Amino acid sequence: MSATIAAWLEIVEGPAPILLIAPHGGRAGAAARAALHPKVNDLETAAIARELAGRLGACALINSAMDRNELDCNRLGQLAARAPWMIELIAGRVEHIARRRGRVIVMLIHGWNVIEPRVDIGLGLRDHGAHLRPPAGAHVSASDDFISGPVAAMAERLDRAGIAATFGMRYPGGARQNLLQAFTPRHHASDIPAVRRLAALAADGAVDAVQLEMSVAVRMPGPLRARGIAAIAESFRFARAGDGAVPATESKTSNGTSGARIVIRESPPRPAQAAAPSAAAPTRYGVEFFDAAANVGGIASFDLGASGAGGRIMILFDRCRAALFTAEGRPHHDGATLSLGPLRFVCDGGAGSLAFAGPAIVVNDGAAYLSVESALAGGALDPAMRFRAALALEEAARAPDLAATDPRFARLEGELVIAGQPRKISAVARIGVSVTGLGAGRFETRRTLWARFASGRRIAVLEACETANGDRSYRRDARILTETGWRAAEVGPIELTTHDPAAPPDRIAASIVAPRGAESQLSGAVRSFMSLSRPGADGVRIHTTLGFAEFRLGGESGAGMFEYSRVVGQPDAAFGQIR
Repeated sequence: MSATIAAWLEIVEGPAPILLIAPHGGRAGAAARAALHPKVNDLETAAIARELAGRLGACALINSAMDRNELDCNRLGQLAARAPWMIELIAGRVEHIARRRGRVIVMLIHGWNVIEPRVDIGLGLRDHGAHLRPPAGAHVSASDDFISGPVAAMAERLDRAGIAATFGMRYPGGARQNLLQAFTPRHHASDIPAVRRLAALAADGAVDAVQLEMSVAVRMPGPLRARGIAAIAESFRFARAGDGAVPATESKTSNGTSGARIVIRESPPRPAQAAAPSAAAPTRYGVEFFDAAANVGGIASFDLGASGAGGRIMILFDRCRAALFTAEGRPHHDGATLSLGPLRFVCDGGAGSLAFAGPAIVVNDGAAYLSVESALAGGALDPAMRFRAALALEEAARAPDLAATDPRFARLEGELVIAGQPRKISAVARIGVSVTGLGAGRFETRRTLWARFASGRRIAVLEACETANGDRSYRRDARILTETGWRAAEVGPIELTTHDPAAPPDRIAASIVAPRGAESQLSGAVRSFMSLSRPGADGVRIHTTLGFAEFRLGGESGAGMFEYSRVVGQPDAAFGQIR
């Protein structure tokens, strides 16, 4: 049976000693639209919690409508100030189950907006190889038996289902205000009576709590979601069956080796409060390519450096459609190969390859990613996008030169399959530091483009960038690659502006003066585009429009890429992760 205590909160009753909570299952509202850096609601987590409750016979508290930008139900301080009744409701449910069954399993269902199939398991712990350790100040939210038993079994089942399971990779659930920490003894001296009661139950060993951060591919309707829900439900079936004991098992990874880890429960001391130097922005390195005949362009890149921890492939096609895959973690660099998850780039000698096989979110609106939540809500999951291409470099290179400032160019030949539809690709490709990375630079606007031209046996490449700073000063750089190498060129104002962030540039044009003094007019016709909103340096918000175009330079025709970024907001000291 289900009932509601507030318009946005659904309560599901069940006999099992399990309480499911979906804190961020609502949708963006006025508060999100008014925020410079709106937080993304965890789409589909309400439906997933509802389905898990049915399978497990569990109780559930499901936020199905409240925008987390208005009230964040995962933050104890906000609940205490604006919805104290919900903390009381949670404590009452946990106490009721504990009295009836002796022990309670609390499962918090969250969403993580990385696309790769992954569930990050939060227990107030981070994975350190053979050990799980709490970050500074965190308390562990479950017993060792619970962690080595059903949680380890769940991780094993997820792995077999093709879903990577990690422990605190991104979200350990250790922050003081995180709702998960209410199910530990951490808040035993809280001013909130309901929180003190929860802490007392945790200290008595009556509560095991776990936070599940489910990636986009695991949440979107489809086979991955079905397998993920089945793996979770099967791991906790003992509780529905009425067995109050927590089974202890040793987890095995997919290659048969032991996946068991030792839990270190003592939290390290908090670091000194002295301001730490900010980490250098990662270098974004990869491949950009465009096939003008097929009107398909793509960007595959890896974030490298001390703070680099991610990769992506984005395909723009049919003018304003986009397919996107993102992965979390440190890319693997082995000589001629860069890889992360199902994305792999190889460059050795004069040849190379780019390959991907995995899920992607497909949106039909080029401006959808001005709001990540809107893009995910309106997108569809392609569970098996595939791309495989060979690269023939126009100049030999031994391996990806990650320190090189000069890009290399190549012909790319291959096949792309999106939503089961194959497309042959024959494209010009640029290899090197991506033009889409924001880096640590400060600017008001930035206009960047590259284009490859071919006339008979002559090949030339143009790159140009114009940066406007807050003091209204401009810097314009251009260079041309010919048979004799890169040569500096002069460039006039680059006309590359969109007055509506949801539209492509009205015009691409510039005056180029080549090294020998000959002036040519550059023009471009946009063939595909997308717009997105990103956080920039010092807390500003940056809107970026990027895409691919056919270009003309003098009498020569070519193809390439453009990017236009502009600051749209002021610094926000409150910007940052909350979990």
